Amino acid sequence: MSHHLREQFEEQGFVILRQFLKPALFQEIKDEINQVGRFIVDPRFDFDVYQTDLMTPKKQSQLYDRLHYLPCLSRLSGNPDLLQACRDLGIVQPVLMGCCNMRYDRPDDARHLFDWHQDTIYLLGSVNAVTIWIPFGPVDEHHGTIQVIPGSHHAGIHPFKKISDKTVEPHRQFLQRDLSFDGEITEPPVTVQALPGDVIIFRQMLLHRSLPNLSDKVRWTAQVRVSDLCDPGYLEAGCPNGDKHNIFFQSYPGFVHPESVKHEN
Repeated sequence: MSHHLREQFEEQGFVILRQFLKPALFQEIKDEINQVGRFIVDPRFDFDVYQTDLMTPKKQSQLYDRLHYLPCLSRLSGNPDLLQACRDLGIVQPVLMGCCNMRYDRPDDARHLFDWHQDTIYLLGSVNAVTIWIPFGPVDEHHGTIQVIPGSHHAGIHPFKKISDKTVEPHRQFLQRDLSFDGEITEPPVTVQALPGDVIIFRQMLLHRSLPNLSDKVRWTAQVRVSDLCDPGYLEAGCPNGDKHNIFFQSYPGFVHPESVKHEN
């Protein structure tokens, strides 16, 4: 990785590695998803086609729940080239934050989009944890993508508010429907544009959001999240992760103590 890309990552909080992954890897994942989709959804299921007549909400939920556990996605999360890229960006000892995830974003479906947020709020991890965002098709303002606020990771944890009635207690997971960014975006966002083979890596503390899919095809993306086992204080804190800890019981540099966090119930 070039020195310029490392500098960009440190300054802006994200980097795009163009044509980083080989087409054969994508085909392997597509083939496995097709096998599962033809079992769960319908024998006519096709990864590359938006099939409104086949993909009922129930079938979509069943398929989506199984995507987390596909062997090919576990192999993706342990891909040596991806882990080396993390090391090149300063992750001394990469450790995975759970299995690789896969998103299935239908055209004109805004229900599951994320507004401005930091992944750290929901997933915790080390201070310098990263999200690896991998598109399986073109991503842009038409096909749906993400927008980022360059440099926003330098501020640490941004203000947030509780928007659900979920009880705050240890070992309870908080999701997008529970917590929300509580601030104003004044800086111009950057819209990520990428093609299959490109990899976007960004700091988990970087403010970002989803844009809707306005095309006539499904937007498939994979997410791999990586912490640094050698990060100061991470091991002593019990290697916090979003499934066993939550932000109300975890401290980060510059973090606002939970007692002062706004609640909206």
